[in-house]
Amino acid sequence: MDIRIRILDKPELALVRRVADVVWPVTFREILSPEQIAYMMEMMYAPAVMEREYDDGISFYGVFDGEKPVGYLIWGRSDSAPDTAKLHKCYLLPEYQGKGIGSMMLNEAKAYAKEAGFAKLRLHVNRNNAKAIKAYARNGFQTVATVDKPIGNGFFMNDYVMEVEI
Repeated sequence: MDIRIRILDKPELALVRRVADVVWPVTFREILSPEQIAYMMEMMYAPAVMEREYDDGISFYGVFDGEKPVGYLIWGRSDSAPDTAKLHKCYLLPEYQGKGIGSMMLNEAKAYAKEAGFAKLRLHVNRNNAKAIKAYARNGFQTVATVDKPIGNGFFMNDYVMEVEI
């Protein structure tokens, strides 16, 4: 494996969707209904949505094994606290999980946020995503809140808010 993380240019945002199309159904099949997965994929990964986020200053990074995209992390400024960055998304193809790459991705996100002047990195994780919660905790994140956020179509995001000082 030749794992590298690099910032994506706007024309490369489609790589994120291609990886999400593989990761999301596997990650959430036992947590969310197929209808909610489809709804959230369009809500978060439609080209226009990602392009608007990119234009608004959200940073998109691709994780590559050689030239093959195998994951992504997306972060930006938190709306709720000026000293806090938000890790919007951090996903890796199933066959690359359990090899330390996720921890490498989280360490990179912490470094990017610290370099940008933030003191903390915050994320939201589905309360039923035990695998991700365990990985975040292993990387120093602590649960600071529980939220139930309506996202439309009768769907909710039932998350823990986790945070780490950087």
